[in-house]
This record gives sequence, C-alpha cells and structure tokens, in this order.
Amino acid sequence: MIDIRVALQHFPAAGFVHGGYAALLALWSICGGLFAFAAPAQAQPPERRTVVIALHPGGGVPGPGRVNVETVFERLASRPPLAIGLMGATQGAYDRRQAMLDMSAGNRVSPSGYERPEVPRYKPRLGPRGWEISRWDSIRRRALDAPTEIRPGLLASAAGGAGYVAPGSRPSFDAVLAANAAGRIDDVSTGTPESTVDRVARMLELHRMAVVLLPRGKRGDAALDALLRERAAEQLLVVIRRPPRSDSAQMLPMGIAGLPGGGRLTSRTTRQLGLVAATDLAPTVLQWLGEPVPDAVTGRLIVSRGKRDVAALEAMEARLRAVYPRRFPALFAVFGALAATAAALSIAGGRAGRRRALRVCALAVFWIPFVSLVAAALAPSRSDELALMGGGTVILALITDLLLPWPRGPLAPALFAVPAYIVDLGMGSDLIVRSLLGPNPRFGSRFYGIGNELEATLPVLLLIGLAALAGRAPKSRALAASFGLAMLALGAAIGAGRLGADVGGVITVGAGAAAAVLVLLPRRVTARAVVLALSVPVLALAALAAVDLATSGDAHFTNTVLRAEDGDALARTLARRYELAWQSLNRGIMPLITLLAIGLAFLAWRRRHTLYAPVADRPAWGAALVGGLAGSLAGALTNDSGPVLLVIGVFVLLWATAYICGDPRAVSGAPGDAEPGARVVVTEPTI
Repeated sequence: MIDIRVALQHFPAAGFVHGGYAALLALWSICGGLFAFAAPAQAQPPERRTVVIALHPGGGVPGPGRVNVETVFERLASRPPLAIGLMGATQGAYDRRQAMLDMSAGNRVSPSGYERPEVPRYKPRLGPRGWEISRWDSIRRRALDAPTEIRPGLLASAAGGAGYVAPGSRPSFDAVLAANAAGRIDDVSTGTPESTVDRVARMLELHRMAVVLLPRGKRGDAALDALLRERAAEQLLVVIRRPPRSDSAQMLPMGIAGLPGGGRLTSRTTRQLGLVAATDLAPTVLQWLGEPVPDAVTGRLIVSRGKRDVAALEAMEARLRAVYPRRFPALFAVFGALAATAAALSIAGGRAGRRRALRVCALAVFWIPFVSLVAAALAPSRSDELALMGGGTVILALITDLLLPWPRGPLAPALFAVPAYIVDLGMGSDLIVRSLLGPNPRFGSRFYGIGNELEATLPVLLLIGLAALAGRAPKSRALAASFGLAMLALGAAIGAGRLGADVGGVITVGAGAAAAVLVLLPRRVTARAVVLALSVPVLALAALAAVDLATSGDAHFTNTVLRAEDGDALARTLARRYELAWQSLNRGIMPLITLLAIGLAFLAWRRRHTLYAPVADRPAWGAALVGGLAGSLAGALTNDSGPVLLVIGVFVLLWATAYICGDPRAVSGAPGDAEPGARVVVTEPTI
C-alpha cells in the first residue's frame, strides 16, 4: 500500500487544489485495500534446507598409530544438541584420502578391490576455471576399475553444488568432499580462523551445502559453539573428526544436530547402535536436502536411537581397537596352553596320558568360539583375555573330558557355542563383532554377522556335536533329517538379511548339510540323490533371497545380486569376487598353507580306515567329517576370501581327527564310554 502522507509530500503546492488531491488519493488507497483483501494471500515459501559438514581437526596427544578419540568425544559430548556416534572411515586398509573419497561417493570397496590399490595423492589447486582437485582423472579411472559403481564427487553433484570454507589461507585435502563429479569446487572461502563462522553463513547463501574445516584448539571449539547456536531449524549440522594421518584403521567420532532423538547414531549399514559408515553420509545429506539418492550410493540413512551414552561409545571404540592386536597373541596363548597341557598329561600318564592329551587339546580348540564370545561380553584387559583364552579353554576341556566320556565330549562345546552365536545374531551381533573371532567392524567390511573364521568353524563344530550326540545310531532317514534340520537352522541364522546376512555362509552350510545327509541315507546313494545334494546350496540361496526380500533384510546379497542393474553388472560382481579370492590365495604364505591343508585332507582320506576305525560303528561321525570337508571346499570355491575357509575348516577337522584318535579303549581294551557292548574295532569306517 502507498503511504498517503508520503505521496502528498511529492505533489507541488502551487496551482493545485490540495484537498482535491487528498480526496483522490484517499479513494485510491481504499480501492487498493479492497483489491488486496479480495486477492488470495500468497503462501510463504518453505524454509530453505541447508547442510553444514564441519570437519573437526582433533586435539590432544595421539597414541601410537591412532588419534586421541577420547578427546574428540569429550568435545562432542559436551554439546547436547549433537547426537553422537562413531564412523567407520574406510574398508580394509586405512588411508585418509580414501576416507574422504568414500564419503563423497557414498560407496566403497577395500583397496584390494581396485586394480590400482594406491590412492592418488590429490590436493586442491586453483586452476583456470577455479578451484579443482588435482589428479582427478586418475581418481576417476581408478574408480571405474572397481567391481561396483563408485563415483567420486557424487555427493556434491547430487546436492547441486557445494562450497568449502578453510580456516586459513589455503584449502586442505578434505576439500574433496565439496568437489563435484568433475573434480571442481564451486566456491572456496579462505580467511582468518576467527571469521570461519561468518564465511560459512555467506557460503550458505550461495549453496545449500557447505564443508568447513574447523580451526584448531579453543578457536575451533568456539566456532563449533557458534555453528550450533546459529543453526536454523532447517539446517543439518554434521560434525566429523577429520580423518587423521595414521597407519591403522580408524573409527571417527562424529555428531549430528538436526536429527530427531538426539541419542546415538546408527544406520542399516552397520545395525550397531553408535556406529555408522562413511558411505552413510551421502544419503543422509541428500535426503535432508530433498534430493533423490542415486543408485550408485550404497550407504544408508543415518538416524538417532536410544540415549546419548558417551561411556558406551568410548567402551565400544576401545574394544574394537583392541580386537585385532589381540588375535595372534590369543592364538599363541591357546597353543602355548595346549603344548603345556599335552606335555604334562603325556609325562604323567604315559600312553593313556598321551591319548587323553589328544582329547583335551581337541576339546580346548572346540571351546575357543564360546570362550571368545564370553571374553567379548566381559571386555577384559589384554592380560586377562589372553589368560582366559589360554587357560579357560583348557580348563573347560579337562572338565568336559571328565564329565562326557569319549566320544561324547564335542557335544558340550557345540551345545554352548552354536546356540550362543545364533542368539547373538538375533540380538544384533553385539558380542560377535566385539569378539576375537568376529568380523571386526573397525576395518569396515562387515559390521554385523559372522566373518570368515566363524563361517568355516561353526558348521564343522555343529556337525561334530551332532555326531557326538548321535552315538551309535544307525543310518536312517530320521538321522539324516535331524542333521539337515540342525544345519538348516544354522544356515538361516547365518544367511538371513536381518541376522547374519552372510551369503558365503549359506553356501558353506548348505554344502556341508547336503554331504552329511547323503552319507546318512540308509540305502545306496543314487545319481538322483547326488543331483539333489548338489542343488542344495542353490536352493539355499534362493530361499535366502526370498526371505531377504520378504523381510526387507536389505542384505549385501540383495543389493549386489538381486538388484543388479543388468547381467553385466552381476557378471562383474562375480568376476571380482573370484579375483579377490585369487589375490587371497597368492598373499604371503597362504599358497603354502593351502597346499598343506589340501595335503592333510588327502592324507586323512587315504588313511581313513586306520584313523577313523574307533568310530567305524558310528555313522554320524563319518557324516560329520565328510560334511565338514565338503562345506569347507564349497566355501573356498564361492567366497571372495577363497582358501581361508578351506584352511580353517581343515584345521578344525584335524582336531576332530585328533579327538577320535584319543580313544581310551585302545589302551585298556575296555569300553571307553558308558554304552554297553562297545568294541575297540568293529568294521571299516564308512567315510
């Protein structure tokens, strides 16, 4: 509306009737008001959504090979608006430049998945068309060779562009997060650390997404406080510990303001409360901005759940950091305890002692999975965990051999371990991922479910436990069905998308179950039965796919196989898996270990009439041994870790053979168990 008093001041006084003009202007004002009243009110535009990704430089004195995570957590935890968590920086070997590229792409593979594992040493530079990332062509060519679609710079491109704010005179390597798919950064702002927050605000006037490296020390804390204080309701503020220089895998502290809940961060990628992956950043930002998430992004939306528990996050980070360095010392502790136990029993008991040593050492190995899970629940110190793994397994083995006479001993470790792992899978794998035999989320390949070690061990352990339970039960369809159903339950827990989501485990369990069932069939094995047995792993995969789709399990199998864009994409995925398996076979001393495992398996087969004579009258044992070997071979042929599964499977079967050879009846000539009518040797084994 026009102000009448202001309008009158602009009309000349001479030659005009002042009152007439006043009346005319008054009428004009009234008409304008009526038109304004009659016209529909114009809707206010919705608030413009923005995202600020603040990279925290860290602080404190880092320990050897890592950053001071506790210091960064303390800074984030002291700011209640932030939902907090840990971010898995990379998959496999850690490189801080790779971590930033993974965030920008929303997808990643381990370095071994690239034909050029080394990350180009890129940096921001000022080119003829503005700021750009050096060596971008090399980065793109390297990504094109990956077994999945990886597009560096996808985040900034899908967001419609981004700006980068540096706390000094030059941008750092982390500016790549603001680079688009062409390797260019739309805007770069440099200046004093004190002006960082003001420059972020100006950057958001030009772009909906801004990446800022916070200043160090107290000035960085002040900048973070200012960003939180000035954050609008429609702004998502993501704070991530800037990937540091380090030679070890990293879990980066992070916080997000703007998510409902304000608790701990998680995503469907990890399914672990307080843990997300670097690839989850892209879909979270794009969904906040209302942009579609490209198919090349495999990360999942970050959400906030539960309470803000800093102590729990620090404990999780400390435990995951301790898992890998303790694995080999724990193995040495176990075998040191086995050697000492074997020597003591052999010296004290003579021939009978040596037989008992075989049984006790084998049982101690069978107890390793369960004790590893107990240690994960207790989260002990390094020395206590090594003592628990070494001494605990031997003590349990001695008790088992005392309470369950040969050959029933393996029933106890199988009865404790297999159900415990299935229950933990159902509860979200909380203990498995913290155990020494778990997948170790710190390396970013698997955040829940089981890893290669358990994938090869649990099926063999279950089969041996079933054999111990079956006793002298003759071959029958009922016995074969019991083996098949037990393995089916294990396979369902390992493979279901909402539990273990392990495709290779399904094949391993399926092949082992099929072979065991064939051995236990009462009649001669027909060609039809063999064909059905060979189809079991395929049918198991089909069942896994159906369950995963029906329950929205969102497993890796669904995303990479069932939702492959075309046959070429699926072929590339399968081809790359076998390339990785071949690389695993050629790594270090693995060729020698693989040949040794194959040789031991062949030797055991050749000498089966002698080695397995003590259980010749127990067909279930033959089924367990054949099924264990068949599953290990199938796993090695279909898993991208290749020979690792065969080596571990043969290792467990070797100790099963040692337990069988520990038959106490060979010494006394009397029955070694409580079953009447037991004989030392009855017939040749049916293995």
